[in-house]
Amino acid sequence: RAMKLNLMPWVLGRLSTLFALLLCAFSGSYTAAALAAPDARQSTLFVNNCAQCHTSEETGAPFVGRVDDWQAAVAQGEDVMLTNVVEGIRGMPPLGYCSSCSEQDFRVLIRMMAGMPDGEGEQL
Repeated sequence: RAMKLNLMPWVLGRLSTLFALLLCAFSGSYTAAALAAPDARQSTLFVNNCAQCHTSEETGAPFVGRVDDWQAAVAQGEDVMLTNVVEGIRGMPPLGYCSSCSEQDFRVLIRMMAGMPDGEGEQL
């Protein structure tokens, strides 16, 4: 008989741990209130797309929470980072496999992963 697995508690547990680690990692750079904070939908997009590469040492992608990994990209500005996500760069495919992400989703997720404050480079 096939066993039915419910992975949702595991995923939510990992997501909670990841966000706690992110807050700790960036607490020296920005206040927690100033950091970009994804909503529930964006958190799911992160787990299903971005986390696959940006939480693994083996991929060579900038690691979430490691400010040094993101320094060069942040120095280029958020708009360049967004263009790189949309078009793809090095081993990252166009859209980072996130065809469900809007421009605003990408901006929030970029800010969160790179440790940028919320609203940085936001278009009006």
